[in-house]
Amino acid sequence: MAVLLADRQLGVRTRGVPVLDAYGDEMTGPPGDLRGPWPGRAQPHSDGTWLLAVDPRAGALLVGDIVVEPATGAEWTVLVADQLQNAQDPGVSYVRVTARPRAAAGTRPEGHP
Repeated sequence: MAVLLADRQLGVRTRGVPVLDAYGDEMTGPPGDLRGPWPGRAQPHSDGTWLLAVDPRAGALLVGDIVVEPATGAEWTVLVADQLQNAQDPGVSYVRVTARPRAAAGTRPEGHP
């Protein structure tokens, strides 16, 4: 068994709950203000995605929300987020996020070229 400790501070900028426009397409607002930061962890994967561990105080994260490391300015766009609850000790619960790094000056709304 391995214990992975927090190695950085992570916050989130959520885009809000999606709503349907007049054509039935999902729409979200722009990213909101930074919430957090809280202790977290980030590990790169060989396929270019990152596995992030975010404090559950971040709340429910949806595809397209942004995880931010304020100390470095690094940002990731959420691809998948699962809230993992520990029934024995809620203090070790976390949100497991698969994300991809945002590119500065990206041409798509989520910040990717």
